[in-house]
Amino acid sequence: MSEQPAVGSAEWRAWRRNVDLDDYERRFDRIAADGGNPHGEVDFVMQFAPLDALDAGCGFGRVGIELHRRGVEVVGVDLDPDLVERARRRAPDLDWRVGDLSTMDLGRTFSLVVAAGNVIGFVDPALRHEAVVACARHVAVGGHLVMGNQLTRGWPTVDEQRRWAADAGLVAVGVFAGWDGAPFADGDYAVVVFARPRG
Repeated sequence: MSEQPAVGSAEWRAWRRNVDLDDYERRFDRIAADGGNPHGEVDFVMQFAPLDALDAGCGFGRVGIELHRRGVEVVGVDLDPDLVERARRRAPDLDWRVGDLSTMDLGRTFSLVVAAGNVIGFVDPALRHEAVVACARHVAVGGHLVMGNQLTRGWPTVDEQRRWAADAGLVAVGVFAGWDGAPFADGDYAVVVFARPRG
C-alpha cells in the first residue's frame, strides 16, 4: 500500500492509503499490452482537435502522455507530488507541475482542459467550485473544458459542474455517459463538456 500523502481531500488520502501506486500504474500498461485501449479519454477529447492541453489532476501522466504522443502540447498539474514524480519519470520532457487546482494560475490558456479520472470528485468539497473555476479560467476562447467523474453520493453533480463552469464564463455543450460518447440518461458516471464561446 502507498504511504498516505499529506495533501488532498480526506477521500483522496483514503484512496491513496488503500492503493498500491505501482499496481495502479501498471494496470493501464497491462491493458495496452493485452491489446486493450487505456486511452478512451484521449480518443474522446481529440474530437476537439486541441493544439495544447492542460491535464488537470494529471496523476502519473497517462492522459497527458498520450495527448502528447498525438501531437498536443501538454502541461500537467497535480496536487500529489508522488504522482507527479511518476509522470516525470514516464515522460521527463513534458511539463509536469505540483499544484493545487483550486488556486492554479499558469498565466496562459489552452484549447483544451481535461480533468479525467474523478479529479473533481477527489477535490476537497469546500474547494470544488474554486477548482472548476480555476480550470475554466485556463480555457481559451473557442476551447473546451472536459470533466469526467462518477456520480457518487457527495460528489459533484452535473448541475453543480454546470453552475461552477458558468461562473467562469463557460457554457455546457454536452453530457455523456462515458468516454465512449454514449448519451447520458441517468447513470452513475458523467462526462461533461463545456466551451468558451467566441465573441
